Amino acid sequence: MPQFRKKPVVIEAVKWNGYSNNIGLTNGLEPMNGERYESPAWMPPVSFVVTDQKYPSHPGPGEIWRDGESLWIGTLEGNMVASPGDWIIQGVKGELYPCKPDIFAATYEPVSGLAVVEYLGADALR
Repeated sequence: MPQFRKKPVVIEAVKWNGYSNNIGLTNGLEPMNGERYESPAWMPPVSFVVTDQKYPSHPGPGEIWRDGESLWIGTLEGNMVASPGDWIIQGVKGELYPCKPDIFAATYEPVSGLAVVEYLGADALR
């Protein structure tokens, strides 16, 4: 059976921490000092807030909806949910998708020499 290796590419990602702790998105690096910065330019704002499980359809590719502590992300493969602790990644073609923390840790590492300090407070997504 042929084997393949993932090409080394640099991606941008933020870690979703939920709303209840008033942190929102961070760069996932410690320590978090409660600083709040602007949203990364590639991250669209939440375009819809789900209330009482009533929603018109599903988010389209690149759209983000908020449903309690979760974010619904419209991806090229359909809709995916980012739960607190998940990473939100911008892929090589600008697409967005969530990634579980264990998969993220096994697949990615910080790029040395690049500024990876990107925070977003929860208030910016409300």
